[in-house]
Amino acid sequence: MATPCEPTAVTRRMLDYTASRRTLIKATGVAAGTAGVGVIGASAWAQETEGVATVPEPPLLPADGTSSVGSSQAGWVFGNTGRNSHGSFIAGDLQVITTTEDSAVINWITWDARVSPDLVPQGLPTAGKLVVRAVDNPSEVHVVESPRETFFHQLTVTGLRPSTTYSFVATSHGVEAAATHNIIAESRREFTTQPKMAGPVLATIMVANDTHVGEEADGLLFANFPPPAKAKAGERPYTDITTESVIASAHAVGASHLFVNGDVTSEAKPAEVARAKQLLDGFNGTVRVTRGNHDRPHKLTDGPEYAGAPVYDAERVDPFGAVFEPRQQAWVENILGAGGAVVARVVGIDSTELDSSSGMIEDAQFVQIERIFNEDRTTPTVVMLHHPCTRAAAWSNAGGPGFVLRDKDIVRLQELIAKQTNIKLVLSGHTHRARKNAPDAAKNTVFLETPAAKNWPTGATQIRFFKDGMAITFRQNTSEEALRWAARTRWTIFGLSPSVMLGPIEARALTIFY
Repeated sequence: MATPCEPTAVTRRMLDYTASRRTLIKATGVAAGTAGVGVIGASAWAQETEGVATVPEPPLLPADGTSSVGSSQAGWVFGNTGRNSHGSFIAGDLQVITTTEDSAVINWITWDARVSPDLVPQGLPTAGKLVVRAVDNPSEVHVVESPRETFFHQLTVTGLRPSTTYSFVATSHGVEAAATHNIIAESRREFTTQPKMAGPVLATIMVANDTHVGEEADGLLFANFPPPAKAKAGERPYTDITTESVIASAHAVGASHLFVNGDVTSEAKPAEVARAKQLLDGFNGTVRVTRGNHDRPHKLTDGPEYAGAPVYDAERVDPFGAVFEPRQQAWVENILGAGGAVVARVVGIDSTELDSSSGMIEDAQFVQIERIFNEDRTTPTVVMLHHPCTRAAAWSNAGGPGFVLRDKDIVRLQELIAKQTNIKLVLSGHTHRARKNAPDAAKNTVFLETPAAKNWPTGATQIRFFKDGMAITFRQNTSEEALRWAARTRWTIFGLSPSVMLGPIEARALTIFY
């Protein structure tokens, strides 16, 4: 084990970067529930001897006594160093993506150790292995290996027990992957499975948001800043890749409905709307969408692409409304179980404001929303709108209160929700992050912001309905194309995306009991 001593030049560089990174996170207000990056290293967590696992105390540094850091044009590489036939690598980016009552998904990445300030880090293929052990029963060991050498390890362990805490180790070619984001949570190398719900699954839906079909540069806050992620020459549009992967995930879990909670398109250009419709028509069930700020009616002066589009008013056209949903109109969708019984309702709200990224709900739609709520006061209900609708979200997101639903509408909507006992969950997108927000007036309802489909971690939220509640699980995209794109968007926002966007596990893997 290394002895604490005067920091090396590399370590000082890492600590200086960590301090500045934390300052940036606090200044932008985007890291609620996350921690800044520190120097994390560990040796092999479990050693196998004649099939019997022993658990030594993990040292602070890997077996060769080194950890590694390297700069790039968009961020930093942190992790533990190793070598295989492909060269030297850095194993890091360890994150528990999600859990269910009997499974967990854990990711990590091995980067090429040859890093340079003017290059975005590249992945280096390694053999991946995940060892999971029950804390209350060390003899219960589950081992999963990557089916082939790859740089993006996304491994699912199954056969776990509900409401059980497990410890784990993830290795690339025998080198443990370091927890380099969400340090407080991930450095424990533990997760807890969700509780078991009563009876069988009654119905399953998938909810995505921020597909941004037609977008060509990811990670921009304004103008051409920060440096964005873009598709390489010859690659398919990344929004096609990620949207198709969401649909594949929805098919894989047997979802009856796919909901897209706003920002379906990049700027609601007619060609983008048509492509979004074409992609979503690939889902074999029911599709419903809400409208996001990117889907709002646009002025004819916004570009020649809007000429000839369906008219919205004297100044604007609305290609999106002609194909999907009209602006400032709520809708309701019943979720049916076996025999056609209604097991849940989903209520969609349009929260778009004209010519702005901010959110609002007009008086006429509030009347409609109240009527929909009162029509059924017993069926478990999920409400979705693109803009977050809590003051906690207003004051914690990078854009501030002006970026979410306006305050008077937050109050009015939550007061309507508070009058109901069956509204269990409110979902929002827009911020592209996973976050569980404290309610204001609606104390008995869970408010979640969910990650974007099109950038890190890329994916959608699965909701399974049971007799006694609903289980919520984030499902990361799984296609090779989607994972390559996810790894590229990991470097957006100056490398902060993994800390900011994925958020704490309780915001993307949770159970709501009725």
